[in-house]
Amino acid sequence: MAEINAVVTVTLDHVASAGRLGAIMTDGRFGQIDDVELDVRALFGALVRALPWLLLAAVLFAGALYVGLNFATPRYTAEAKILIESGESEITRAGAGTEEVRALLDSEGVASQVQLIGSRDLATTVVDSLGLASLKEFSKPRFLPTFDQMLVGIGLGRPVPEGSVEERVLQRFADRLDVFSIDKTRVITVGFSSTNPQLAAQVANAVADEYLALEREARRSTNADATRWLESQIADLRTKVTTAEAKVEAFRTEHGLFSGGQNNTSLAQQKLNDLNAELARLVAARSAAQAKAETVRKSLAGGATPDVADVRDSQLIQRLREQQVALRAQIAQLSATLLPAHPRIRELNAQLGDLDAQVRHEVTRIFQSLEGEAATARAREADIGQDIARAKAATGQTNNDEVELRALEREATAQRDLLESYLKRYREASSRQDGNYLPADARIISRAAVPLEPTFPKKLPITAAATVALLLLAIAVIMIRELTSGRALRRISIEAPPIVPSTVPVDGKMRWNDEAPEVLPLVPPEPALARGLTAEAQDSLNSIVEHVVESKARRVLISMAELGSTGRPLAAVALARALSRRGNRVLLIDLYADGADSKAMSAGERLPGLTDLFAGIASFAQVIFRDRRSRAHLIPHGLLEFGPDAAKGERFVSILDALDQTYDQILLDADAEMALQLAPQAGAVIVVADGGASDPRTTRAYEAMKAAATVEVMVLLATAPSVAEDAALEAAVA
Repeated sequence: MAEINAVVTVTLDHVASAGRLGAIMTDGRFGQIDDVELDVRALFGALVRALPWLLLAAVLFAGALYVGLNFATPRYTAEAKILIESGESEITRAGAGTEEVRALLDSEGVASQVQLIGSRDLATTVVDSLGLASLKEFSKPRFLPTFDQMLVGIGLGRPVPEGSVEERVLQRFADRLDVFSIDKTRVITVGFSSTNPQLAAQVANAVADEYLALEREARRSTNADATRWLESQIADLRTKVTTAEAKVEAFRTEHGLFSGGQNNTSLAQQKLNDLNAELARLVAARSAAQAKAETVRKSLAGGATPDVADVRDSQLIQRLREQQVALRAQIAQLSATLLPAHPRIRELNAQLGDLDAQVRHEVTRIFQSLEGEAATARAREADIGQDIARAKAATGQTNNDEVELRALEREATAQRDLLESYLKRYREASSRQDGNYLPADARIISRAAVPLEPTFPKKLPITAAATVALLLLAIAVIMIRELTSGRALRRISIEAPPIVPSTVPVDGKMRWNDEAPEVLPLVPPEPALARGLTAEAQDSLNSIVEHVVESKARRVLISMAELGSTGRPLAAVALARALSRRGNRVLLIDLYADGADSKAMSAGERLPGLTDLFAGIASFAQVIFRDRRSRAHLIPHGLLEFGPDAAKGERFVSILDALDQTYDQILLDADAEMALQLAPQAGAVIVVADGGASDPRTTRAYEAMKAAATVEVMVLLATAPSVAEDAALEAAVA
């Protein structure tokens, strides 16, 4: 026989002596458990009965409070308003102070000014200027002076130091001063409360005036410090500027870096520019001379007179051309009467030939002149090229020197600019200091006026609020008294499955006990009238609930052994309801696809459940239902099917971890296959069987769960009605 560290169905008397928790079963019918609910009618009746006394007490209290407030010393509050803004005008505002002004006008800047107005130094100045320490309103101690003097006289007290009196005056001044900024504005309200209305207005205005004076004094001090600092800096900068400018001039003279011309260029650069221009002119002249000479040469070779400017502009050629024209005209005239062989014609032709020879000779001379000009230009180009090479070398050295010169000039310029900036600031600071023009960055837009009505006490509001509070307190006391006395509670009866008193361990072995009471079904096969639980059955229910609660088992696994009859016991439903009645937050997760737990607890079919949540098509709010007979909650199986290893998946574990944050116990009602996957995570394991303790099916289920679980495994023996019978029963008793 297999060893079972659990309990089977015997008698309840052995439970206490064994020290172990046993299995729990019902007698097959719903018992009756007494419960209570709030009787609103009785509670309202108690309030109605006490209403005359409440009204009388409220009237008396209101009258007494109103009369008492008439004897209270009235306190008046006066307010002055200050606008935070830049005090500079458009003429005197410096351009560099934009960021400073922006920082002053933002919310942090206004809050800083509020703290400044409420500072201790400002309060001390106002207290001294108005002599508030001499007023009893501020200097009077908490106890009567005569009592203090009496204590000092008999040696039980000590004289009050002067510092303590000053601290007391400042503390009371701070308590009555109220400084705050108005939302979304740059306006600060300065309020002061006093029993003397004139004093309240006087102190509020004095605080505002002292704040402005403090701002001006702060600016005056800052301006004086800045002026002294600028004086020392300007003296040093003048020396630095003189030294830097002297270095610049000495370096320029030493290296001959003089400049001139329109572009303020150096002499070496100007010379190089002139040489380049001359070289360009010579190249152009040489090219023109060569082109003209080439044209003339080609014309001479062809026997024609070249048509170039030098030939056209020659006066000799022009005269020869005129003579040629005259001879040709004369020959043409004589040819009309004389033959070509006539001596006169022949003489004129000879003169014309001489003129052509003279023209060719003159053209040849011009050609030679053009070639000479081209040769001269080439020679001059060579000279200019050598001059340019020398000028480039000199210019390169000059440029290197100018780099260092520019560095010295930049240093001198930077020192000069800084000196000019400091001189400008110094002149501005000196003019403000001498002219005593130091405006504060605030102005009073509303001075405090003498208040006509006291701000404390507000007799009617205080009386009304206190009376309402008294009425609410009295109503609460009456309700608590009625609830604690039980008169406002109504006893009701609800039906719940009773438990068969039959638990005991049997020497660590599971054996069949023929003397034990008959094993009855956990849920009855048919409806029956409700009746009260026996004391023995109630004790058994309490023992198993206490075991689960004391062991702090958050996850309770309930697994079914192989059943020998149709249907299955609804042990998980009974345990969930029992734990819920103990005040625990209980959740039952139905991992069976038959929906028996759902029908017993929520009377619903085809409800979304854990499989839908697991698949991501439903949320927690859509799958959690409340038991109709207790405060326990239920998650049905769902409309889908689980995979083979779904319980081992990360998402399944994440769902259970999330539910652990809400519920004290989570009951997992699972079949044998899924129970083996969930056993390592369970804090308590219960095997439900409908056979005897020695039934091989029970033994196999127990051994399998014991091997998979890390905690003690308990066995629960119960017979099971069919699922159809369970549903009919739930519908009958609903």
